[in-house]
Formats: sequence, structure tokens, C-alpha cells
Amino acid sequence: MIPTDTLFSADYATARRKFLAACALRGLAPEVHGHPLAGAQGEALATDVVRIGPADAQRVLVLTSGVHGVELFAGSGCQIDWLLTQSADDLPPDTAVVLVHAINPWGASWLRRYTEDNVDLCRNFIDHAQAPPSHKYAPLHAAIALDPGDASAVAAGDALLADFARSHGSEALYNALMAGQYSFAQGMGFGGQTPTWSRLTIEAVLRRHGASAREVCLVDYHTGLGPYGYGSLVALQQGEALARMREVFGEWVVAVHESGAPEDFAPVTGHSTPGYERALPQARVTAAVLEFGTARPQRMLELLVRDQREWATGIDRTQLSDTRRELLRFFYPGEPAWQRSLVDQSRQVIANALRWLGEA
Repeated sequence: MIPTDTLFSADYATARRKFLAACALRGLAPEVHGHPLAGAQGEALATDVVRIGPADAQRVLVLTSGVHGVELFAGSGCQIDWLLTQSADDLPPDTAVVLVHAINPWGASWLRRYTEDNVDLCRNFIDHAQAPPSHKYAPLHAAIALDPGDASAVAAGDALLADFARSHGSEALYNALMAGQYSFAQGMGFGGQTPTWSRLTIEAVLRRHGASAREVCLVDYHTGLGPYGYGSLVALQQGEALARMREVFGEWVVAVHESGAPEDFAPVTGHSTPGYERALPQARVTAAVLEFGTARPQRMLELLVRDQREWATGIDRTQLSDTRRELLRFFYPGEPAWQRSLVDQSRQVIANALRWLGEA
């Protein structure tokens, strides 16, 4: 196996350098979608895209990383591993693989889950010309829009969140904060009021690279939920599309719309899955979320609340705060055994997707 420190990185600039170096070793020239803002180290930000396989392939596998910026680093390492170990000769006939590195490069560099406009990209894929979906976040915004340096305000905010959890349950609190809201631009789970730069970029990439495809399978790398080091394949689909997900990846797929799904794997509004489907109307799209576990979800919520309070009040927006560094450690533990587990599981998921595409 390739040494994990060759594959993985703990900052965006290094992750991008390694990805581009892997492309160069393979003789591949990525297309660069430059982001308008600079990164935390003053570096240029970009979503980099590389394709292996025929330009007119009817079967396309898309591997995406960094939708939630600070979650980039696991997916980046898995993408680099595939680049260094596979070639076009290994692909089924009439099949291409497209790697999309750092869909949300600003969040990856600045160690935020959200985009530069405080949007959760996985809540942004709605029709913004229509009335936004309803949400249950509003009563909790007062617990977020407060000065984190004011101890009494923080205590009151924490009490409000705790009271909500006692009255409605911890799952309801998680969903109210995270499932998507479209009214509070400085709040948690904000889905935006227009398509973000990252959404427009990934839609353009999919339309370009999926133009000739009739079958498109996507694997979107995430971290934070599920058992430590375990890759949960998560489906937002229902019905025939869900059955196809299980045909591709196995019965162990977690379906968030099914009863009995783990409470942390909850339905959300504006998710990328239906967004990807709409971007490729001519193809049958099978979109999977590959979620690698890191630590307790309650710890994630605590850190995201703290980070959002700092953002909402303008604290440390241009600095890598201690909170954001803790977010990095949560979403990217960086231990070699954890990294090796991710690579092994990623290889199996990709192999399953390519096998299925080859038979489709």
C-alpha cells in the first residue's frame, strides 16, 4: 500500500499540491475552476477536475470531495490513492472516471463546513425561484446569534438548546439545527437564497462530463457520522432509485427515509443528490454519500454551534480560530490506521461502482 502520508493532508494547500502532483504523474492535465477568493494561507483556491477514460463514454463514475469544506481531507486522500493505483486500462469498456477535487475550496482552506457565504452546500440544491421549504430552526436562532465571549449569553443559549432537546429529543434538535433553513443568513444549516459558486461549478462540471452518459454513478466523500473509521454508504433516494443503490453497493446502504435509520443520518432539504439528478436529466443517476465516522456526533454539534456563534458575530472570520482547528481534528483524525481503513473501503466502493457500470 502507498504510505498514507503520501496520500493525505491536513490543509487545503497541501492537499491540492498532492492532487495535482498525482495528476502530473499520470500525465493528466486537470481543468481548473478558480475560486474568486483567497485561502487561509493566501493561496489560490480552485476546484480541480480530471477525467480518465473516453471523452464520449456512456458510463461515468464521478468521485467528489470537499462538499463540506473541512471534510475535504479524507476524500482527497482516497482520490489521490485511486489516481496513483489505477489507469484507463483498468476501466470497463465505454466507461470514464471523473475526479472532482474540493467542490468547496474556501471551506476546505478556512476549515469551515460551509461556503464563503455561510451556506451548507448540501442544503443549497433547491429551486430558489420558489418559496423556500419550511424549517424548525427559527426558535433556536437566538441560541446561535450571540456573543461567544459573553458567558451569560452563552449559558442562556446553551440552556435554550438543552430545553429544546429535553422537550423534543436530541434527534429533533439535531434536525432543527442541521436539516436546512433559508431565513437566517448567519444561522446554522443555512441553505442560501441563490445558488452558490460551488453549486454552479459542480453543476457545470457534471453537465460537461456527463453530456454523453446514459449511466452516471457518483460517490461523494464525507466525514463525521457513523462508527469510527467505518464507511457508511448513505442514500437519499427512495423506491426504484434506492433499490438500484443497493444493487450497486449492497444491502448495507443506509436509507435516510426508511424507518430505523440511525438518527444522525436524517433527511435534509436541498441535498446534492436530487441536485445531481436534475443536472443530468438525460442519464440515470445513482448518487451515493460515503460517510466515514470520526467521533461522537454530539461533539460535532457542539463544535459547529461554537463555530457558528463566532461566525455570526464576526469573530475570527479571517483567522484559523481554535474552534476551526478543533473542527479539523474532529472531521479529520489523521491517524494512520484510520487513513488505511478509508483507503481500503474507498477502493472497494469504487470497484463495486465500476463493476456495476460495466454491466449496466
